[in-house]
Amino acid sequence: TMGVKVGEGGKLYGSITSKEIAEALARRGIVVDRHKVDLDEPLKMLGTYKVAIKVLSGMTPEVTIVVEPKG
Repeated sequence: TMGVKVGEGGKLYGSITSKEIAEALARRGIVVDRHKVDLDEPLKMLGTYKVAIKVLSGMTPEVTIVVEPKG
C-alpha cells in the first residue's frame, strides 16, 4: 500500500514510478532493482494495480500495489 497526496477526482500530485515501487518493496524487506519493475507508465490514479517483477528469464512474479490517499 502506498499513501499519496491526491487532488480532485483521485488524481495524484505527481506519479508513482518503478523507482518508488522498488523503494516501497525495499522498506518491506524485498530488494528489487528498479529496472526489474515492469511498469509501462507511471501510476497516476488511485486504485489497485498488478505489477510484474522481472526476476529471472521465464519467472515474472506479480505484486499488488494499492495506491490510496495519504492520511
